[in-house]
Amino acid sequence: MDAFTHMRPYQKEEVPAALDLLLGAMDWKAVLSPFIGAEPTRVLIEAMRNISSVEEFQELVSKTFIEKVLEKTASKVTFSYPEAFDSRGALFISNHRDIVLDPSLINLALLSMNAETTEIGIGSNLLETPWVEALVRLNKSFIVQRGGSPREQLASSAEVASYVRHVIGKEASSVWLAHREGRAKDGDDRTSPALIRMLMNGEDASAWNALRVHPVTLSYEWDPCDVMKVKELLVSEANGGVYEKEAGEDERSMKQGLFGWKGCIHVAIGEPVEWEEGNEVGRPHNWLAELIDIRLHRASRIWPSQHWAAEQLAEMASEMSDDWASIFNPEMVSQQDAALCLERVQTIQKELSHLPFTSNEIHRKWCEITVRPLLNHQDVETHEVI
Repeated sequence: MDAFTHMRPYQKEEVPAALDLLLGAMDWKAVLSPFIGAEPTRVLIEAMRNISSVEEFQELVSKTFIEKVLEKTASKVTFSYPEAFDSRGALFISNHRDIVLDPSLINLALLSMNAETTEIGIGSNLLETPWVEALVRLNKSFIVQRGGSPREQLASSAEVASYVRHVIGKEASSVWLAHREGRAKDGDDRTSPALIRMLMNGEDASAWNALRVHPVTLSYEWDPCDVMKVKELLVSEANGGVYEKEAGEDERSMKQGLFGWKGCIHVAIGEPVEWEEGNEVGRPHNWLAELIDIRLHRASRIWPSQHWAAEQLAEMASEMSDDWASIFNPEMVSQQDAALCLERVQTIQKELSHLPFTSNEIHRKWCEITVRPLLNHQDVETHEVI
């Protein structure tokens, strides 16, 4: 394990120094109280002063914090699992909604089954300060190096693949990875073939199957970052595909993703994706990425807002085509659902009114983002590959 000292979660003897760094990094009372309340913040800070292991940090700090956040930002959180589910020695690959909440929701799903929490892969690009690295490694995260020369990227990929196999094979623990670097701004979740190629690391089907890759679908009723996504897509389209982020935009996006309203959330853990040699269509990493996407899209929970968005797009079209008519189900949308969707669109239109886009353009873009999971779900329902 010494070979992974620079990237793995902290071991017990490393915890005290990491906690000292974390506690001294900022006024946590001032930072957390507005979001989770003064008393829960006091309890968390006190717990941090008496923790001696990563497991205690997750139980007393991370779990408590996430539960408080979800109490304020989600109306309901539900889970579903495959039959005879066993998380030991498994790799969870999920669609990407929020770097903090994605693995936290999966950990809550595991804890509800009395299973151990998963190790969390997190990109080095998100660790700009020492206290952030201390925080994530206290939370059972390992560091995935981003950037560098092609040779350095190749070496990093091999190292991550080796580490994942070490955790799953030798430690019989589980690992979580996002299915791509960065969130899908347009709502179209697609697994990166490069990630699959990295995990394969030049090995065969038996090595892949030993990873026990479970796709996990995270379905949010409402996207807390929809304003930012609508803005980025409209600006990018107007500028020929170019979008320059403002200073602090990533931090605001992470904050909004964590503390913004999400409504209902469903976490669906799927069966492991098997590589059966001879069934490949093209290169194995492309075929496996496509198969993961089919599982992710098929398991997505469909919300009334997606049907409302489809109906809105149909009405915006010059005429109601048979294609559009087959996409949405008006019975899925109550008057209350429609009112909430319209209110959300009007809020975004107001927030982006300073930009050179019409209300109709903002309306259409929100609908296009919102409807995408429904389109993907319906597309894979008739797919032959399961």
